[in-house]
Amino acid sequence: MKRLLSLLLAAMVLFALFGCAAKEETVTEGLRLYGMQDAQSRLGGDVITYTIVPWEELPHEREAQATAVAEALLHSTETHISPLPAGTALRSVKLSGSTAYVDLSALYYQLGDMDRTIAEYCMTLSLTQLTGVYAVRITVEGRELPYRDKQFLLAGDVLLSSMDDVVRTLTATLYFLTENGEVVEQDRLLTQYEGESGAKVVLDALLDGPEGDDLLPLLPEGFVGMTARMESGVCHLNIPAESMALLRDAEIVVDAIERSLLSVEGIREVQLYVDGEPK
Repeated sequence: MKRLLSLLLAAMVLFALFGCAAKEETVTEGLRLYGMQDAQSRLGGDVITYTIVPWEELPHEREAQATAVAEALLHSTETHISPLPAGTALRSVKLSGSTAYVDLSALYYQLGDMDRTIAEYCMTLSLTQLTGVYAVRITVEGRELPYRDKQFLLAGDVLLSSMDDVVRTLTATLYFLTENGEVVEQDRLLTQYEGESGAKVVLDALLDGPEGDDLLPLLPEGFVGMTARMESGVCHLNIPAESMALLRDAEIVVDAIERSLLSVEGIREVQLYVDGEPK
């Protein structure tokens, strides 16, 4: 399910200004590095686009990955136009739990309200693709942004699409619970939007719960932060430790999550992480 939380401006303004059109890419798997459209392309209405960075080009260590992505966002190239002011420096990137803390130099304040919203959108959507990163917190010279009442940004906080963005129906077998605690399957037809992976669609459906009244949710209330990214058919599934602690029988529930993911075409293996550490 897609959710909308305006970062700075009203949702209608966001929706009107950028539809985040996907570019035709020869490389289809990798991290999407979000940036600005060129001036001519913006005339068509889309302001934001992305380029794909193959996963193998990123460092292996998590914090080094986050730093590399944040650095790439700051610098314009032939294929990427940075949404931040030229000369903006990355002061630090730190990972704590599921959050990436990004500290920028004071040039960031040169952005107007809409441009700042776009920059935050690009930063959040780029970084939350990394394994174990669920939220982004941006500061300037070590200080919180004074115009924000919410300092932690989530990938689901911005919705820039409509029903016209539906690309296909996804067939999946999801696993839920009976009143006796047994795990049973439920075949579902799920809607997959442009830019969404099949893994994300499945995880969202598991969080939403079963259809009908005869089954119970697999995941307990308060279970948040579960993310997945795809790499060469392998789904890298990350669950925060605080969410794992809510599971009464973690082995059974995780197995049901993995079987749900493996029911989707294109997912041949699931690699589990807890707080970004492989299990």
